Amino acid sequence: MSLTKDESRALISKILAFSRADECSVSIEGEDSANLRFASNEVTTSGSTSNIVASITSSFGKRSGSASINQFDDAALERTVRRSEETARFAPEDPERMPMLGEQRFIEPGGFDEATAHAAPEVRALVAKRAIEVAKSRKVVAAGFFTNSGQYSAIGNSKGLFGFTRQSLATFSSTARTADGTGSGWAGSNSESIARFDPAALAKTAVDKAFLSARPRSLEPGTYTTILEPAAVADLLQYMTFSLDARSSDEGRSFFAVRGGGNKIGQKVLSEQFSLSSDPGDPRLPAAPFTGEGFPTARVPWIEQGNVRNLGYSRFWAQKQNKEPVPFPQNLIMAGGTGSVADLIKSTKRGVLVTRLWYIRFVDPQSILLTGLTRDGTFLVENGRIKYPVKNFRWNDSPISVFSKMDAMSVAVRTRGSESEDFPIICPAIRTQFTFSSLSDAV
Repeated sequence: MSLTKDESRALISKILAFSRADECSVSIEGEDSANLRFASNEVTTSGSTSNIVASITSSFGKRSGSASINQFDDAALERTVRRSEETARFAPEDPERMPMLGEQRFIEPGGFDEATAHAAPEVRALVAKRAIEVAKSRKVVAAGFFTNSGQYSAIGNSKGLFGFTRQSLATFSSTARTADGTGSGWAGSNSESIARFDPAALAKTAVDKAFLSARPRSLEPGTYTTILEPAAVADLLQYMTFSLDARSSDEGRSFFAVRGGGNKIGQKVLSEQFSLSSDPGDPRLPAAPFTGEGFPTARVPWIEQGNVRNLGYSRFWAQKQNKEPVPFPQNLIMAGGTGSVADLIKSTKRGVLVTRLWYIRFVDPQSILLTGLTRDGTFLVENGRIKYPVKNFRWNDSPISVFSKMDAMSVAVRTRGSESEDFPIICPAIRTQFTFSSLSDAV
């Protein structure tokens, strides 16, 4: 079951009519999703889900309470409104609570493809079939995951706010292992439209990487000139983005803090080649036009030519600091260069090529120092060519250091990282300095 914009508006209006609170807001989240998993060159599982949830928040002064429901007859809706009001009356006052927003204007992003949102089981089966056929033809073992979904979100409140948006998304990844178990390759992508990526081509990339990475040799850990493919860059971008928060910076809890108070807006912190923005209206990776409380989203330049231009400001912190609110990014767009990963390899005298990163965790959040592993294809590059595969590494480094030392980039492409399959990112491969701390025998 999916609600249209008009049906969502009518449901929100009905819920608000039951309210006795000073302020009341309603959010509706709906999703139809399906998935298919394959392993050992066979389909193993598949499934689908459909759900709609309405969340109601009632406020009396600075006291607020919430309740949710997924059945929509009048009696159930009224009970849920009363439950949210009862919760609010017993809740402690929130000194940071902001008044609900009134009517807002939102952009109209794209991002919805009916064929992707409601793809038939045969479509998912064909995706798996193509990937498996590629693996079988090369005598390797493939495993992977494919999902397609359609989501919609509606918000409204007693002060006249209403917004509605819907999006579709398809995600795919394939991992291939050589018969002797020593080589592994991976490729993956996501898009609003299944038609925008080629699962067979991605599966072939994974198979090619598997053969190329077979029988790896040991390479001494250390700091190397390193080419990070887009999937690896995407993960580092996401972890750095966690710190793009004005409050944690102003309070001295972030890399973007200034000793003695304040933040680094206006300061140069990364390479001049580095620029990062978010834009929900970018047709390459459209995102939601509003935040959960109904604040409009728009293009935000976060870092330009290495200089910090913006940090995220909640409505409360913006008011406290006499600033304009800046919503946190719902997509990431890193500016790229020219050429391909192959061009970066050709121009590298000696270094390491990394396909992707894995099992990333914080070591020191304030400096954004991370640790993790390389996976599914790590190689020594010499004189512009891949010389041989090397064993995987554990690494310890910070996106700040990595993006400060980069000296070359490929074109930027739509990609996905290992840590998030559905967050929309455009970024290039980069060449930089990267620290590998120890070897890993894991394939």
